[in-house]
Amino acid sequence: MPFQTLPPWVQLGTFFLAVNAGIINVLGLVTVLHQSVSHMTGNVSMLAMALLHWQPDTIIYLTCVVLCYVIGSFYSGFILGNSHFSLGRRYGLPLSLVAFFIVLCWAFLPYFPRYALLWACVAMGVQNAMVSHYKGTIIRTTHLSGVLTDLGLALGYRLRGLDVDRRRIILHLVILFGFFLGGLVASMIYPYLKLNSFLIPALLSWILSIVYWVIYFRYRRIQE
Repeated sequence: MPFQTLPPWVQLGTFFLAVNAGIINVLGLVTVLHQSVSHMTGNVSMLAMALLHWQPDTIIYLTCVVLCYVIGSFYSGFILGNSHFSLGRRYGLPLSLVAFFIVLCWAFLPYFPRYALLWACVAMGVQNAMVSHYKGTIIRTTHLSGVLTDLGLALGYRLRGLDVDRRRIILHLVILFGFFLGGLVASMIYPYLKLNSFLIPALLSWILSIVYWVIYFRYRRIQE
């Protein structure tokens, strides 16, 4: 089945996942430690610097951040068994886990602010590993490095007169806009809701889980 047949509801789901990650990452940046939780590149770089200057507390914390992200990915891998998108897989379970971990983050932030954000790292690991590939396209909803790389490549191919899959470009633009919009939403709501802002992405994750379960069971009935 060609990539052009990507269902609109999948694009919509990808958009809201990117919005979710954009909200969570900005909330991690504006609360307590200004910690990025949706992507690990900067955290690993900071870990290297902390190791060089021998800052034990920072080394331990950043190691936990990276490990929690990996643990989140482990949960998705264990539950789904495959990173290629397929409607028959139970994506509602990892989506519910994302919501649960964000609620844990919200609950512990007032008491253990330094380590409460680790739950958000687990949540982002779960989300990012849910769907990694679709018809040869790498899909990441928690960070934009690959998205921007693919958009740049597509522009270069286009200028060379080569064919570019428009649906693929649209999908990347959807992720980019969703992540950006999520950041805007988080920046707007945080001054009013403070730490309760984390309940917004938790609610969004649960709604996405419920919506997917509805689609999943309808699909199963059709298959039968």
